[in-house]
Amino acid sequence: MKIIITGSGTVGSAICHQLIKEGHDVTVIDSNHVTLTEISNTCDVTAMLGNSADVELLREAGAESADLLIAVTAMDEVNMLSCYAARKLGTAHTVARVRNPEYTTFMNLMKEDMNLSLTINPEYATAKEIARILKFPNASKVDTFCDGRVEIAEIKVAPDSPLCNLSLFDLREKFNIKFLVCGVRRSEEVYIPSGNFVIREGDSICVTAPEEELQKFFKLISKNKRPIKNILISGGGRTTYYLAKMLGKNLGNTTIIEKNLVRCEDLSAEYNIDVTHGDGTSQELLLEEGLESADVFLALSDVDEENAIVSMYAKKIGVPKIITMIRSLPYIDFFKDVGLDCIVSPKSSTVDYILRFIRGMADAKDSEIESLHTMMNGKIEALEFIIKENIEGLTGIPIAEIKRIKNSLLACIVRDGSIIIPSGSDTINVGDRIIVLVTGSIKNIKDILD
Repeated sequence: MKIIITGSGTVGSAICHQLIKEGHDVTVIDSNHVTLTEISNTCDVTAMLGNSADVELLREAGAESADLLIAVTAMDEVNMLSCYAARKLGTAHTVARVRNPEYTTFMNLMKEDMNLSLTINPEYATAKEIARILKFPNASKVDTFCDGRVEIAEIKVAPDSPLCNLSLFDLREKFNIKFLVCGVRRSEEVYIPSGNFVIREGDSICVTAPEEELQKFFKLISKNKRPIKNILISGGGRTTYYLAKMLGKNLGNTTIIEKNLVRCEDLSAEYNIDVTHGDGTSQELLLEEGLESADVFLALSDVDEENAIVSMYAKKIGVPKIITMIRSLPYIDFFKDVGLDCIVSPKSSTVDYILRFIRGMADAKDSEIESLHTMMNGKIEALEFIIKENIEGLTGIPIAEIKRIKNSLLACIVRDGSIIIPSGSDTINVGDRIIVLVTGSIKNIKDILD
């Protein structure tokens, strides 16, 4: 596809590098000469210096025939204007990053005129990710499929976990729950496991199941059986604002520590929760506000280093669940290596969301793909398909008889609203929604056939 990216910062650069790998024709526009030079030196792209809302510059960049424009500059207004101008010039689809919640109503009104296929609010996306994790506190990441009816959760196997040293066959028999372990990361290796695969201490595993079954699974493996009651949040910015709105009555006993007095007053007035005006990095204040008795601690300030430091302190004193927000993409792996295993990132969420949309948009031209997610640091792809016709070797025969490519797995079937965690005797039928996991990349559901 011919794609124009406006903005060559961290997000634009990350998207650009991946799109070039996937063979797209990419043009990048930015007024920042330094970042534009960096991206042109490391990627085979057309780099254009200037204002990305400039109609003549967009025309020169090929907006009249472009398949997609992705607007991810630091300014919401420029992103919106770029999308509007590109649409008027003839760009088929536009994607805008818009962070300011005050623009939400405006974007809804203008979505059709701009032909916006997607708007992404990084802080809102991050809050949504945190809300999913809070439903399953043992998980470090949770993705949803099939309109939220199927969930895939990633967890790390603790030394004293009841999962340790059990094969997947034994797990199903022991727990008597309809779930499926569909991916395992052990050190640097990633596996789509068979039934005789044995789970070890330190493994990261992906589990899929309907929500109610996943709740049962986590309840059985959890050391901490008590429900989440006490939540302590350091940082009262936009992510916290959206999270409080999403949780609503489920906020429980929540306390927020925030340096900015105006933010404190706004949060307290709107959500009727305890907000303390103070420094969230102060150990004395954290203890005073109940860190030792917290079920969950969230480090959501605007400063990565502060979030990492207070999260490590919370871990040291034994808080059961810690969620750390890291904005800088290069820091994420480093902080995971030092023990912060549940990290959320507005920039990472934005990149993943946009790339997922582009992959689906590209693949949808010749397949039944509905959505695409990456797991295990991008080493496993989970794809959702709708089966629209009979496919020889795939439909109407027992799954055990389907000859699939290596490292592929049929993780779930949704049929007439019912969720099926498939066994070897189940079949795939026309009209089914299915979730397929692969360690490579496929373009079509037929590509899983060997």
